Amino acid sequence: MAITKALHFGTFAQTRAVTALLEAARNAQQHASGGRVRLGLRDESNKVALRATITDQGPGIEGLDDIMRGRRAAAASARAGLGLGLRGLSRLADHHSVRSNPEGTEIELLFLSPLRSNEMSEATQAATEAISKIRGADPTAELAEQNRMLLEALTERDLLMKEVHHRTGNNLALIGALIRMSRRGAESEETISVLSDLEARVQSVIRVHEQLQRSARVDHLQALPFLREVAANAEGAFNSEALKVAVAVLGDDIEIPSSMAIDLGLLAGELLTNAYKHAFVGRDHGEILIELTEQDEALRLVIADDGHGLAEGDARPERSGSLGWRMIRSMVGKYAGTTEVDGSNGMRVVFTLPFEPSNSSGLS
Repeated sequence: MAITKALHFGTFAQTRAVTALLEAARNAQQHASGGRVRLGLRDESNKVALRATITDQGPGIEGLDDIMRGRRAAAASARAGLGLGLRGLSRLADHHSVRSNPEGTEIELLFLSPLRSNEMSEATQAATEAISKIRGADPTAELAEQNRMLLEALTERDLLMKEVHHRTGNNLALIGALIRMSRRGAESEETISVLSDLEARVQSVIRVHEQLQRSARVDHLQALPFLREVAANAEGAFNSEALKVAVAVLGDDIEIPSSMAIDLGLLAGELLTNAYKHAFVGRDHGEILIELTEQDEALRLVIADDGHGLAEGDARPERSGSLGWRMIRSMVGKYAGTTEVDGSNGMRVVFTLPFEPSNSSGLS
C-alpha cells in the first residue's frame, strides 16, 4: 500500500494492487508452502508501472490454459492445486502472465501508475523512501492503517457503483416513459405492438439496476428475486379482464453477475411477451413457469406455458427471423449456450448458459 501511494495510485487502484498481491501470496503459501515476491518498477506504455513477480517451487498448475479461458469444469478439477484465483488476478492487474511447470510457477503482474516514464527516477526515489519507512514502522499499526484504507476504498467504490445504478435506472425509466407516451399516441396496431415490446425490454434492464441498488454486492444479484420482478412486471403489463395468466418462478436462488442478469431478464421478458401474445389465443386464463437451476457449471433457464404450443407444420420459433428471436440467439451465443424448444404440449424453451461467456480473455 505504501509503495502504491508513493507512486500516486488512486485509492481504488491501490486497493486493486494490494488485493492482487495478497491473493497471489496466499496462493503460493497455501498450495506451494511458500514463495517469493519481488517488486520493481519498469517503463510500460509510456508510464511507470509497478511490477510484481511471485514465484514458487510448487507442483505447478494443472489445466492452466483451461482455467485462464474460464472453463469452469476444468478449473473445478484443479481445486487441489494452485490456480483458483488466477482469473481474479487477471482482472485486477493491468497486465499479467503466468508460467507454470512441474518445477514451479511464476506470476507476473503489472499495475500502471499515473506517472509518466520520464518521471521514473523520481518514482524510484519515492518508492525507496516508502520502503525505508515501512522497515522503521510498527508493523501492527501499519497493517491496521492499511486495512482501514482498504475498507474505505471498498466502501467508496460500492457507493459510487450504487449511484451509477441509480442514475442508469432513472435514465432508463425516462426512456420507458417516452416509449409509453409514443405508444399511447400511436394509431397503427403494428406500431403499438413494436413499442410495447420495446418497453418490456427496457423494463427488464431497469429491474436489474433496481436489484443492484439493493444488493449487498454492487456487481452481483440474487437471480430468483430479480426474475420474480420481471414476472410481476409482465403480469402487470399484460393481464386484463379478458386474460389472466399466473407466472410462477421456481428454482435455485443463485447469485449471478449483473451482465448475466441483464441477459436472463431479456430472455425471460421476451418469452413472457411471446406467451401472452400467442399461447393463449381464445382462452381467458393460463399458466407460465420460469425455473432457474444450476447444473454442470451452467445456468439452466426453463420457460414453459400451458398454451396451444406448436401445430404440425408450424415454423420453428428458434429459427425465426424476428427481432426478438435474433436477440435471443445473440445472447445465447455469447455464452456458447444452447436452446431447446418443445412445442408438443404448450411451449417449453430451455436455455443452458455456461457461467463464463465464450469470449472470455485468456493470458495476456
